[in-house]
Amino acid sequence: MRENPHEMSRVVRINEEALEVALKYGKNLSLGVMKMEEAIAKHEKAKRDYNAIEEMVRRAIREELEVLTSRY
Repeated sequence: MRENPHEMSRVVRINEEALEVALKYGKNLSLGVMKMEEAIAKHEKAKRDYNAIEEMVRRAIREELEVLTSRY
């Protein structure tokens, strides 16, 4: 993520605590917000992946239980 000096900028008011949080993620507010957005996107993808894995495991167990119970 490189800053583009030709990008438009805007003066905004931000809570001091929120600014401190953003600066933990980047050297300025803009980079901090972009890094946070990237982290949220990664987290959401991981959550979707875990949900898909969980569903595959549940389906496999369900299918195996059906095979076992159909014998009786």
